[in-house]
Amino acid sequence: MHQPLYVIIAGVLFKENEMMNFRVRKFIDSTSKNLLNINQDIFNKSIDPDLIKASVLIPITFWENELVIMFTKRSNLVNNHQNQISFPGGTIEKVDANPLAAALRETKEEIGLKKDGIEILGELEAENTTTGFYIYPFVSFIHNLDEIQINKFEVDRIIYIPLNWLRNPKNSYTEIYKGQNTERHSVIVFSDYDGEKVWGITASLVKRLLKIVKK
Repeated sequence: MHQPLYVIIAGVLFKENEMMNFRVRKFIDSTSKNLLNINQDIFNKSIDPDLIKASVLIPITFWENELVIMFTKRSNLVNNHQNQISFPGGTIEKVDANPLAAALRETKEEIGLKKDGIEILGELEAENTTTGFYIYPFVSFIHNLDEIQINKFEVDRIIYIPLNWLRNPKNSYTEIYKGQNTERHSVIVFSDYDGEKVWGITASLVKRLLKIVKK
């Protein structure tokens, strides 16, 4: 029979799974304190009417004994940003009560996670993209990965990237990108991880989150 492993913290004996739960709860609590609280005033803020409102869910989870951020690789069948690394999310629709509802709906549609298995920690400030979107980013923690069911029409695969790898300054840089209107601008790019590259608005959101997340 497998015997549980134990660790000692400040003179207290913990089982291995208790230690994992302790780390996760500490991370969740410290991160939540530094994120924006979600309220209707944020959602009702006046924005450029030419921008398309959208929202994304930034899912953090515990995977292979590490805190990681979950990314999705978009399929080549979607209308926008084909084959790019992104977060679950999309355009806010009339059926959505608010941007958070849109992020949760899109997450369920894309990777099968229901809202009762998602703990919302807070929000990052909304951000414009060079492609004409106004993005509401919500930070979450996923406690159970068993429900994941990838919608292959929208998502090619899921990538888990450790927070510690993303924090390492050697793994990111900036480069000049020429957009569809030929305008050049600087974008954040992460080095290849598991054969994929996180860049653009997704990388920008990660960098902003890393300033908040404590080790």
